[in-house]
Amino acid sequence: MFLRILHALSLLILVGSAVAVYKVKYDTTYEVQRIAKLRSEIRSEQERMALLRAEWTRLASPQRVQELAMRHLGMKPMDVARVSDFSNLPEKPFKPEDSDTIGEFIETVVGEGPRDALGDFLRSLNSPAASATERKP
Repeated sequence: MFLRILHALSLLILVGSAVAVYKVKYDTTYEVQRIAKLRSEIRSEQERMALLRAEWTRLASPQRVQELAMRHLGMKPMDVARVSDFSNLPEKPFKPEDSDTIGEFIETVVGEGPRDALGDFLRSLNSPAASATERKP
């Protein structure tokens, strides 16, 4: 009796293992097909992107834009004689609200230029008066 139960249990384990292996194989096959499909979609999207880049390059080419501007907007190329330099531009009129009051204040306070606090401190340490006061304890 014990052997029959053992054989039946072994048979159930064998059938269960076969079902598990079949399921793993089926899932693996399904995933491989899904990966192949995704790779195919990626490849087609990359080809589509390359086509769109080429089309964008053609549409945005300067010659085409210039031709469309001339045809639809009535624009013409600029004459070289119309190009000038900055010396021919008029001066910007001065307005009182354009003045730099903070900058003027700093110039009046500083007077000599920018201060160097660390340099002043080091100079005061190296001065003869400072060394004489240190020697008098």
